[in-house]
Amino acid sequence: MIEAHFFDGHSARLQPVGLDVRAGHLHIDAPGFERSYPLAAVVLVEPFDNAPLMLRLADATCEVPYGPGRQALLAALGYRRGGVERWQARWPAVLLALVLLLALLGAGFVWGVPAAAERIAAHLPASVDATLGRAALAGMEAQGMVTPSRLSDDRIADVQALLPRALPAHPRVPVRLLVRASDTPGAAALGANALALPDGTIIVTDGMVRLVLDKNNELDDAGKARLLGVIGHEVGHVERRHATRAMTGSSLTAAVSAALFGDFSAVAAGLPAVLTQMQYSRAMELEADAYAVTVLRRNGLGPDCLADALRALERQQPGQDKIPRWLKRSMTYLSTHPATAERIARLQAAEARP
Repeated sequence: MIEAHFFDGHSARLQPVGLDVRAGHLHIDAPGFERSYPLAAVVLVEPFDNAPLMLRLADATCEVPYGPGRQALLAALGYRRGGVERWQARWPAVLLALVLLLALLGAGFVWGVPAAAERIAAHLPASVDATLGRAALAGMEAQGMVTPSRLSDDRIADVQALLPRALPAHPRVPVRLLVRASDTPGAAALGANALALPDGTIIVTDGMVRLVLDKNNELDDAGKARLLGVIGHEVGHVERRHATRAMTGSSLTAAVSAALFGDFSAVAAGLPAVLTQMQYSRAMELEADAYAVTVLRRNGLGPDCLADALRALERQQPGQDKIPRWLKRSMTYLSTHPATAERIARLQAAEARP
C-alpha cells in the first residue's frame, strides 16, 4: 500500500489514503472510504525528480509524496520516460537546447521580425502615413517641441526654395518643408536638427539653419549646399517610408516580445524590442544618407556637402573627444543613429568615387 493525499475536487480538504494497483484499476482506500478507477482513466502529470507525483482522476486529484513507493507506483502505472525527459536529465543536452533556443530567438528578432514588418508595412495604405504625420506634428506642437520660426521671412523662403531640388521627379507623397524654432525652455528641444514625418512633412529647425550660415550670418552657396544635403536626407526618409516601417517594426517586435515573455519581466520583454529597433534605425539612417548623396550629385554637388553639415553638428557637442574610445563604441551600438564619424567616413568614400 502506497501512502498518498486525496482531494475530492469539491473542497480543499486533504484526506490521507492508501493506493494499490491491481486488476487494471487504481484502488484508493481509507477508513470508511474506498474508490476505484480504471488505469485508463488515470492521468499522470509529468513527474519531476524529488517532487510529489500528481494523479488526475475523473473527479478528483491524488498527490503521492516523494518516497520509496514512488517508483513502484510509476512501474504499476506502466510509466516510461520519453526521449525529451531523458534529454532533460542530461546537462550537455540541456545546454545545447538552450543555445539553439537563444539562436532561434536571436535570428527571429534580427531577421524574421524585420522581414515580416517590411511585408506588413508594404500593405499599409498611404492614409496610415497621413494620419501618423498629422498626429506627430500636433503632438510636437502641443508639447512645445516646435514653435513658429524666429527667422526672417526671406530666410525661411531661401530654405524652402531648396526643397524642389531635393525631390524626385514623382514624389511618393506630397512633401512640404516647415521651418520651426525648437528651443523653448522646459520642452524637449530639438536644437540644430531636421526630421521627416510619415505624411511627407519635413521640419528644419532654426538652429539647423543658423548652423550652416557663414561668418556674415548669410546663407551663401556653401551653406545652401550643406542644407540641401540635410533636406535630401530627410526626403530619403519620406521616399523610403522609414517612419511607417520603423513604427511597424517596433510594434511587431513588442508584440512578439510580449507573447514570448508575458508578464515575467517588463524589462526582459521590452529589451529585445528596444535593441532590435535601434539597429533597424541605424540601417535606415545610412539608406537616407545614400539618398542624399544621389540628390547632391543630381545638383552637381558632392557628398562632402552633407559631411560638412555633419561635422558642424559634431562641433555642437563639446566634450565628445574626452569620452574614452571603448565607451564611444558602446554608445554607438546602443544609438538609434550610426556614429557621426562612421557616416562622415562613408560620405568621404562616396566623394572619392566618380
